[in-house]
Amino acid sequence: MVKGLLFLAVLGLPASGLVFRDGLSPAANTRTAPTGDYAGSGWQHQLRYLTSHATIISPKHFITATHLGASQEQVTQQAFFNGVGLKTFAIKGTPVRIGDSDLRVFEIWETFDNYALLYTKSDEVGKEMVVHGRGIDREEEVLGRGWKWGAYTTQKSRWGRNEVGGSVEIEGNELLHFDFSDVLGEDEAIVSPRDSGGGWFIKDGPIWKLAAVTFSVDASYSSSAIPTNQNSFNGAFYDAGGLHIGSDDSGWNLIPMGGESENPSDIRFYRQTNGYGSRISDCAEEIQALIDPAIEWKDLSPAERFNNWLEESGISLSGFFDDPDNDGFSNLEEYLVGTNPSDASKGTGPMTIDYLPDGSHSFVLVESLDLEGRHLTTVLESSADLNNWAPVGDLTQISSVRDNPAGVQTRSLTRTPEQNGSLFYRLRITMGALN
Repeated sequence: MVKGLLFLAVLGLPASGLVFRDGLSPAANTRTAPTGDYAGSGWQHQLRYLTSHATIISPKHFITATHLGASQEQVTQQAFFNGVGLKTFAIKGTPVRIGDSDLRVFEIWETFDNYALLYTKSDEVGKEMVVHGRGIDREEEVLGRGWKWGAYTTQKSRWGRNEVGGSVEIEGNELLHFDFSDVLGEDEAIVSPRDSGGGWFIKDGPIWKLAAVTFSVDASYSSSAIPTNQNSFNGAFYDAGGLHIGSDDSGWNLIPMGGESENPSDIRFYRQTNGYGSRISDCAEEIQALIDPAIEWKDLSPAERFNNWLEESGISLSGFFDDPDNDGFSNLEEYLVGTNPSDASKGTGPMTIDYLPDGSHSFVLVESLDLEGRHLTTVLESSADLNNWAPVGDLTQISSVRDNPAGVQTRSLTRTPEQNGSLFYRLRITMGALN
């Protein structure tokens, strides 16, 4: 056993971007969903979190690497992931770290259209996997057996293939690992800077499931006879024999020119660069318990979701137009705005109107960010006699402001009506049927 080597390999550098063994890099598999046998292998569940990736795991949750931090208020999904367009989701509350692992689960206010299932079996080793990340270009070739990492400015989201090589436990954390060889041909990839948080998917029957989340990668090589941090470099190698791996703090170890090992405690293990991911099956039960309520909620009808929301506020047997806290706003209005129907001090109306001296009318609408998940639509209507109502069609939106922590959006609109005389307004709120 080489002292300190295991610590180095696992905690070398956070992973960042896919580097490919063959093919053009980073053009390979860039911003394009896998097809054929690899269709549905997790690309559609990827998100952009900070400069890295995350994976959707329930209608309301996503998972990523703990070491990326939890400072963000929102997460995005680009059009090349979902095939529709850029979507933004607001993060709700405080994320949950899973045990002592490098896994962290976030909740959102809105609702994801679909999500990845968890791979719960412990038979990952030897199975083919698809890994997702943000690729950086390869730079100069080293010794004809690998490449230095390129510039961060070349990062792009993409996917690659590999095979799970084994598992290793570090301070109670289970990690899967894979190496950079030529087993799978042109799509074979290894992780590098900013792949952290990206999902690893393994096929379970006909379904690709999330098996790991990228954590780290072997890094910091030196070709000098006297290796130091000053003459070290980061790279991806399918044969690093003859190079040193390590750092001034952890110590340097010479990788032998021959021999192989699947044991991370053996220096021969590092002849190929290895990537590491936090193992989902090791903590699947805890993750599943956290996300199950959201999965069950997804199967409810719109009316059942409304009743569930009331029950979470301690209210039962109350209708759309009831006002149990007597704050002047009905349950349906508070459902639209996202306030607590049992707390009069928190009541907020969904609409305020100002009749301005110049003859224009100003409106401020407050709505939950999850109108789609709550199956709510609104229409601003006007009437001159309080009997005949019609939708207002000549509105101009002045601004739209998202309050991500509160889970609401405030829109400011205006209009200048053509007619004179009294004019009344109301906001029609409709709850649709489940599609």
